[in-house]
Amino acid sequence: MDMSESYIFALDIGTRSVVGVVMHETPKGLEIVASEHLEHQNRAMIDGQIHDIEQVAKAIKVVKEKLETKIGQTLTQVAVAAAGRALRTVRLKMNNDIVEYKEIHRDDILRLELQAVQEAQNKLAESDHHEDDSLNYHCVGYSVVNYELDGFRIGNLYGQKGKNMSAEVIATFLPRVVVDSLFAALQRVKLEMTSLTLEPIAASAVVVPPSMRQLNIALLDIGAGTSDIAITDDGSIVGYGMVPIAGDEVTEKISQEYLVDFNQAEIIKRSIYNHDEIKFADVLGIEQAVPKEDVLEVICETVQYLAKQISERLIELNGRTPQAVICIGGGSLTPLLKDMLAENLGLSKQRVAIRGREAIAEVFGAQELMGPEAVTPIGIAVTSFEHKGLGFAWVIVNNRQVRLFERGTVADALLAAGVSIRRTMPRLGMALTVTVNEELKIIKGGRGKPAIVKLNGHDVTIDTPVKHNDVIEFVEAIDGENAKGYIYDVVQDILPISISINEESLTINHVITMNGQAVTFYDELVDNARIVHYLPRTIADVLEIAGYSDAENEYDIYVNEHIVDPMTEISDGDVITIETKNEPSLIEISSEDGDGQLDLMEEQYVQSALEVAAADEESESGVITLVYVNQERVEIPRSDVILTDILTRINFSLQPPEPGMRLEMKVNSLPAEFTTPLRNGDNVNLEWI
Repeated sequence: MDMSESYIFALDIGTRSVVGVVMHETPKGLEIVASEHLEHQNRAMIDGQIHDIEQVAKAIKVVKEKLETKIGQTLTQVAVAAAGRALRTVRLKMNNDIVEYKEIHRDDILRLELQAVQEAQNKLAESDHHEDDSLNYHCVGYSVVNYELDGFRIGNLYGQKGKNMSAEVIATFLPRVVVDSLFAALQRVKLEMTSLTLEPIAASAVVVPPSMRQLNIALLDIGAGTSDIAITDDGSIVGYGMVPIAGDEVTEKISQEYLVDFNQAEIIKRSIYNHDEIKFADVLGIEQAVPKEDVLEVICETVQYLAKQISERLIELNGRTPQAVICIGGGSLTPLLKDMLAENLGLSKQRVAIRGREAIAEVFGAQELMGPEAVTPIGIAVTSFEHKGLGFAWVIVNNRQVRLFERGTVADALLAAGVSIRRTMPRLGMALTVTVNEELKIIKGGRGKPAIVKLNGHDVTIDTPVKHNDVIEFVEAIDGENAKGYIYDVVQDILPISISINEESLTINHVITMNGQAVTFYDELVDNARIVHYLPRTIADVLEIAGYSDAENEYDIYVNEHIVDPMTEISDGDVITIETKNEPSLIEISSEDGDGQLDLMEEQYVQSALEVAAADEESESGVITLVYVNQERVEIPRSDVILTDILTRINFSLQPPEPGMRLEMKVNSLPAEFTTPLRNGDNVNLEWI
């Protein structure tokens, strides 16, 4: 017979004992058909955590076999609970940029939420100094606190558009060691865990039903090693907490005071309620008889400390004193504890109550299972019946077996396998941004390739549900490449124009600079570069290209035989003529007297200029200006060079070969004077005509 169809087997594996119940549903309600209780023979569990798997497994086996004998059937599946102290909660906010202002889909929202959960998992690992292994924790659930779009809170991101979205989540985790140790102990007795809950959740399910949760009530599950807290208010459970001390603190005190072992000290503690005088033998074999008043005096300080710790933690969680306190668990029977809790909380003694089996409605049978210690095992069974526990499934992710909670999705499986949720979608490559003539240009980065996700060989999305033994194949997304571009990607070529200047042809080409440096169409773009491009269109532009920039002041300019100013625009095929204005030059060859000689003033000027040039060359080094004079290469070790400076370096006479000749000087085919500036690469022509 399949047990899952008829019986629920629940185990409360506590610090001091193992309690098992078998329950089924009847028309009258839930009936406990069998129960068993067995105390650990040694301290196999400490503070709710399994420390000796073999010893715990032995206790489980005894309880299981006794129950099987009672019901006449084999038990193969079990519902269990983890101690509340194991529960870890992290609150975290995750932001994601939205690519290309696109509409937000459900996959985008799920991915954002799961990234937040994964980051919370990492944060938890870091806080426990396990930065390298966030998989030390199982995520048992999460809830979204709020969403934001572009910094503004919003109810639902689906279908919205914006630049940035965020989700704040509260994620709840269980340490993997807690779950793994439970699995290990159960597997040793051939039991399959089908449902997992937390002890305070199970207890509150039966002792504080929804109808009572409008009240601000604190439920204390005081066991042997831990005291778990659950708080209700405004119709729901609003907080969980834990204090890592409980009934064992009092037992330890008795053990130390009376020199008895732990088990004997536990017997002494329990005897206080029904014996005026307690008899026992210490570890030396000495028989003793102690009045219970003496024992109460011994434990009073320890119980007061326990009550104080629980009360402080309770008020910290609740923010105030609750309206009432319900105590369950075997530790709640600790002498003096109930009254000391009331005193520390500032409540009347009537507002702090110990509740047991009698507080659970619609559950009958197994009347031997009574008292406050019966609440949690019954609560575990009821939680499993109502499908409020967490079931498990095993799936394969990239040839690795992964355990996850039932009703999970592909995304949950990837999360459990340690796959970064960010790797399910490619990141867009970095864009390249430049300005072209003050206009912003953007070259987008590559889109990359999305992840490949297959479930049992079929392509699926990450929100696809998975079931036991499913096989998932996952190949990470490939990020897009960063943008790369060239000048020709952002600048459209402009056809050159051809003109003539003083009967010499000149081609005016497209000028392009990037960050102030001349570039070609095939140069690679630099991010955030400033690009300027234009086709020179004015006379001034053309003369600057030709090597002469002060045309307006020194020359008369003609275009197609019409005099123009330097700002006149030119057109393809224009004929430009430049003539020296009718002003006396510093050096003028006299043609009136026909002797062709330089006059005295001119000779003195030339001689002075030559002397200055020679002195400057001696003082300036490391800088060279290269020009061509009558097609011969001339190097001058200066940067600010005028035509006079070359006269000491060339073999050219300033005396006319014949009377009546005049000296014609040109730089780059344009008329020049002795003071005309020279630049690298200029062509100088000197000729007597």
